[in-house]
Amino acid sequence: MARQTDNRISYIKKPMAENSFICLISAAVGVALCVAGMVVSVRSQGDTPLGAVAACFSGVLFSVVSLRYGYRSFKEPEKNYILAKIGTVAAAAMVILCFVILLIGFKR
Repeated sequence: MARQTDNRISYIKKPMAENSFICLISAAVGVALCVAGMVVSVRSQGDTPLGAVAACFSGVLFSVVSLRYGYRSFKEPEKNYILAKIGTVAAAAMVILCFVILLIGFKR
């Protein structure tokens, strides 16, 4: 006789991880600051003003903070990690992108 699979659905909703909100918000702020700094840099045709550089640097710092809070939220047991996953991926992509742009700038 074939064994039936258990198709029960759990309706117990896991709570969100507490640090995931901070992770997502700081990742969004970091992305916004980096995009704003790069837009100003492109509009000034490469002669980047100090404010745009400061915005990009602040965006990278916010992304690093977001990675830290994402790591903390993954340490919370039995929670919903969807916001932490989104924030961590966005922050990691921003840090990698800024690092690659920095390496390209050093090469030229």
